[in-house]
Amino acid sequence: ITRLVAEFHADLVITATHGRSGLKRFFLGSVTERLMRTLHCPLLVLPGSEEAKIMGPQKFPFKRILVGCDFSSDSDLAFKTSLSMAQEFQSELHMVHVVEPSGYKELFKMPAEQGEKFKQDLYEMIKDRLKAMVPEEALHWLSLHTHLLVGKPYAELIRYAEINDVDLIALGIRGQGMVEELLVGSTTDRVIRNAPCPVLSICEE
Repeated sequence: ITRLVAEFHADLVITATHGRSGLKRFFLGSVTERLMRTLHCPLLVLPGSEEAKIMGPQKFPFKRILVGCDFSSDSDLAFKTSLSMAQEFQSELHMVHVVEPSGYKELFKMPAEQGEKFKQDLYEMIKDRLKAMVPEEALHWLSLHTHLLVGKPYAELIRYAEINDVDLIALGIRGQGMVEELLVGSTTDRVIRNAPCPVLSICEE
């Protein structure tokens, strides 16, 4: 597949999961996971047959796009791709950052009042950073939603997508390497396996 993508200068690769069975997990590990880390174009993964029966026909063009933002260079690439799609399809763009409690252990050791102030300051800072990613000219046409969630990134992204009837989840991943394998295994892979909608993975070259 990678060879054909290079040969035909493909702009997008589309594949599908195979249901919630061991076969799906094997497929993700043996094919899709490798494609996510090696392709130099976006990979669109559609839910398998079981999910398709529940969800009905896929919604296209995508009217609600969710992009996971962690302020890394790869998530920035996913945001730029999502912004372009939002303009093309006149979609809502939902920018979501997930804070893991384990990363702020000291917060839970503070006195309640002090901890609450720190939490509010942190939330405002992150929301400001999310909004700062959006070019000023885009604010004239973009239907933007920014959200800060607390929990496991993959679980919160999936839950948000379900609650808000999201049509597409966009995630950035890095290229080949140990860090990227951990990311695929812990976040992107789990989102793809359980997402209620298609997932677009964008790999940083």
